Amino acid sequence: MRNLLLKDGRNLSYQIYGDPNGSPVIFSHGFSDSCLIKQPDDALTASLGVSIIAADQPGVGESSPKPGRTMVEWGSDMEELANALRLDRFSVAGHSGGAPHALAIAHRLPDRVDKVVLASPVGPLDDPAMVKRLRLKDLKILVLLKRWPWLLRWSVKLQAKQAMGNVVKYAENLTRADASDASTILGDPDQKNMFVDNFTRGLAQNGEGLIEMTMALWNWGFAMSDITQHVDVFYGDADDILDPKMCALVTKRLANSSGHVWPGAGHYGFIDRERWTGFVSAMR
Repeated sequence: MRNLLLKDGRNLSYQIYGDPNGSPVIFSHGFSDSCLIKQPDDALTASLGVSIIAADQPGVGESSPKPGRTMVEWGSDMEELANALRLDRFSVAGHSGGAPHALAIAHRLPDRVDKVVLASPVGPLDDPAMVKRLRLKDLKILVLLKRWPWLLRWSVKLQAKQAMGNVVKYAENLTRADASDASTILGDPDQKNMFVDNFTRGLAQNGEGLIEMTMALWNWGFAMSDITQHVDVFYGDADDILDPKMCALVTKRLANSSGHVWPGAGHYGFIDRERWTGFVSAMR
C-alpha cells in the first residue's frame, strides 16, 4: 500500500496493480468498498495491458476523513495523485458509488482523461427518478436518513461496528439481501477472501467513508451531460442493489456513452473473470 500527502495535509492511501508498463487507469471504488476491490488474479489484469491506480476515498483505509466533502473535490484529489505519479494522460473507471467519482475526475481534467468506464453506476441521489430505482433496503434507509445527518452517522457507525466484529458473516449476510451476487462473493475462495479484506478496509474507520460518500452523492457539482469523453457503462440485468433501469438512465443522460448489459450479472458481477476482462479491456 502507498500513501500520498495531499496539499491540505490529508493522507491518501492507494495501490497500483496490473501491468507496470500498461495504460494507466485511475479506479474509484463504491459503497462499503476500498481500493482492494478487484479481480484477485493480478496476472489476468496484467495480461490486459493496464496499470490500475486504485485510491481509498476519504475515511476509507488510511485515507484521512474529510467530513462535508463534495463529489467534485475527488477530482482535485485525483489530480494531485496523477501529478505525483507523472501521468499526462490516463483513463478513469468506477464501480457503483465510485462511478460519479470517476466522472468527477473526467470533469476536472477533460484534457487529460481519455476514456471513462463505469460498472453498475449510481446516479445523483437528489434526483427522484434515480432514488426510486434503489433496490437494496439498506440504501433506501440511508437516503431517508440523509435528512438527519446525526442519525445517519449513528446508524452507519453502529452497522460498521457490528460488521467489523465478523466480516465473513457480514459478507454472507450481504448475499442474503443481494442474492444475485452470492456466487461472485462466496463461490470462489480467492474472491471471498478479497471481499472480506475489501469490506474490512472499507469499514475500518467506523464507516466514516460510507457516511461521507453517502452525503456526497446528492449534489455532485456537475451534470452528467457535462462529461465530454466517451463513457462505456457496464451493468448486470440481475442487480439486487440497483435497479438496472438506474444504470440505463445514467447511460442515457451522459452526452457520449455506450451501454453494455451483462445477462445474469449482479451488482458485483464485474469482478468475475470474464466480465472483468471486458470491463478492463474497455479502459485501454
